Amino acid sequence: MTTPNSASPGFKVPFNIPGAPERVTVSELVDTAKPLVQTSLDSWQRKPGSFETALSQASWWHFWLLVGISVLVSAICSTLNLLIVDSQVARFFPGYSRGVLSILIYLIVAVPIGLLVFYISVYASHWWATKQAGGTASLVQHSYVIGVIWAGEVLITSVLGVIFTLIGLGLIWSLASLAIAIYALYLIGGHIRQLYQFQDGNQVWITAAVMVIASFVASLILLGVLATIAR
Repeated sequence: MTTPNSASPGFKVPFNIPGAPERVTVSELVDTAKPLVQTSLDSWQRKPGSFETALSQASWWHFWLLVGISVLVSAICSTLNLLIVDSQVARFFPGYSRGVLSILIYLIVAVPIGLLVFYISVYASHWWATKQAGGTASLVQHSYVIGVIWAGEVLITSVLGVIFTLIGLGLIWSLASLAIAIYALYLIGGHIRQLYQFQDGNQVWITAAVMVIASFVASLILLGVLATIAR
């Protein structure tokens, strides 16, 4: 007799994401994510055809999967950074302790906040590109071709950040991460240019600027709300 678990392996995909399967296994997630991550890395290397590949992959399921993986990796790496810094500080101040609970809360909260902030930023920049600059790309296309660059930046900076913190080069890493962020913005501008083909080239960077400003404002608001709740 077939049990429900054997008939429907894996776990149910949370939320109603367009294009997502009803249920998915871990191995299926890995198989789906591999080419998405590869496209992100190819886009960072500016390989020929990487933009076209990203555009062909554009779907809400692929977007949330890729962005979700990058945000999860970022949250884990940030948590590791906190633990490393705490251990280093504790050498000089034996009584110092951030507390395991606060670190766990950070890990749990960082993922949804990261996802929400990025979605708000791409939504705002798409609004500008289509309503103010006359572009015609869909929101999912806009979100995904920017998302492959953003996800690459998050993955690269998260992993390297742990390494630099571990070897005690946090200050140098702050400067390096700024350079990586500027390069990411340059790549995002290139994808916006290819997606919209604006007659006015300035609209490329205005659209990118709207994304950055929306991300900054959304981060401040959400962190302010969390700080108020935590009181």
